[in-house]
Amino acid sequence: MNLEALLSAVELRAILIVVVLAVFAVLLLGPVVFQQWYAFQHRRRSRPPGPPWKPGQAGRVRWPSVDVIVPCYNENPALLERCCRSIARQDYPGRLRVWLIDDGSSNREALQEVYRRYQKHHRWTVVRQPGNSGKRLAQDRGFSGGNGDLVATVDSDTEIDPDGIKMLAAAFRDPRVGAVTGDVRALNAGATWLTRLIAVRYRLLFEQERAAQSWKGSVLCCSGPFSIYRRSALRRVWGEYVTHRLWGRQCTFGDDLHLTLLVLGKGYQSLYEPRARARTEVPTTLRGFARQQLRWNKSFYRYLPLMWRVLRGRGWFLKVDVAVRLALPLTLAVALPWVVTQLALGTSLGEQPLLPFFVAAGLAQLASAAAQARDLRFLLLYGFVFFAVLIPARIGALCTIGNNGWGTRGKATEPRRVRATGTKPLVAT
Repeated sequence: MNLEALLSAVELRAILIVVVLAVFAVLLLGPVVFQQWYAFQHRRRSRPPGPPWKPGQAGRVRWPSVDVIVPCYNENPALLERCCRSIARQDYPGRLRVWLIDDGSSNREALQEVYRRYQKHHRWTVVRQPGNSGKRLAQDRGFSGGNGDLVATVDSDTEIDPDGIKMLAAAFRDPRVGAVTGDVRALNAGATWLTRLIAVRYRLLFEQERAAQSWKGSVLCCSGPFSIYRRSALRRVWGEYVTHRLWGRQCTFGDDLHLTLLVLGKGYQSLYEPRARARTEVPTTLRGFARQQLRWNKSFYRYLPLMWRVLRGRGWFLKVDVAVRLALPLTLAVALPWVVTQLALGTSLGEQPLLPFFVAAGLAQLASAAAQARDLRFLLLYGFVFFAVLIPARIGALCTIGNNGWGTRGKATEPRRVRATGTKPLVAT
């Protein structure tokens, strides 16, 4: 090949790289710009909370009754104590009842002191289930036993502010609202470099992603650690939620995403309330973080068909947002192994047709994350975690989408098939 032909080839490749970079910048950064705008609108027009309901007699105001459900499985006793204490200290003007459900913990003996302390309160019901049946059946015990107007879900490693439940309940003044999620941050943010990174990710997830979705009235996933649902909405979907099966196996994870989508599918709105603050324990090791991301991604892929059905008639922004979240990581997951394999076979970098594609996608993803975080240091750490953990987690999620398991504290046993009634406890106390 002569010099002129070589230069022509280099120019064409440079043009290709520029074009690919431009396309990905538009596809990725475009939705980010709209997400920032919608999140800003949500913050600007967020209303202060007040009494949510005025039923019955003219001028009469009352706060709805709330059932708080706290499933527990192999929890750290100190974390469970912090969680229960934060619920017991709630400044809520309405009736509050708490259901603390031990779902067959193997460390139940270490948790007994916490259980004994709170089962003395008349508002608390402590249930010790005989075996590990999964989070959904543990929640069903509280849902079936309670009768509150609203149902709050709180994870056992989560601490909520004293006015947290009040802030979420206030959003139900609008009868169209079926679910509201709080602002969840990392409880152990300062523990390691990884927890600090996860704390930034949590901030972006709520202040940007969920705020923008809330402006459209459609938060796609009300956070499992701290959310509240309208009971009348849950009654319409509870049987499908509790008994949901994939390929003949009962589902034991992805509960928050699935439940939110089911409520949205009935025509309700779901919102994000930034003043309802909570803090939850986040993984401190790369292994724990990888397991968390594996579960989250399996849930996303598993419920993607339901998500697309729910998005009908809810505007273009949510559809584009989900499409970018789906397409870009999968593109990187395909391109990276291809490039590495070709290099191992002796193909030169100049002969890699997917290399510009891969580089552009990776740079666009990292630039988007760094821009939202407003921290250049985040770019380097996130780049490492993105390629070392997040991409493998997405590939692993697709390969193991049918496997079940609840949480990171041990492998859940395969639950027996049950029929949810919504009126009677399904599991013996």
